[in-house]
Amino acid sequence: MKILVVDDHALVRAGLCQVLQGLAADEVTEVIEAPDCARAFELAASHPDLDLVLLDYHLPDMNGLAALSIFGER
Repeated sequence: MKILVVDDHALVRAGLCQVLQGLAADEVTEVIEAPDCARAFELAASHPDLDLVLLDYHLPDMNGLAALSIFGER
């Protein structure tokens, strides 16, 4: 499973990554982190096999709902 975590707070991203990797101890889980939407879109383009995107609603460069619609188009 490949998961993209998008949050502008590094501590939140680190905590989510740790929890997500611990939940799926029996299978390989790759967790990718992005601090903003611009980086998240870059990562999504280079990882088209993403299974899940965990997206913060309040991001510095874009509203989470607006970003969600862009992710939906890809």
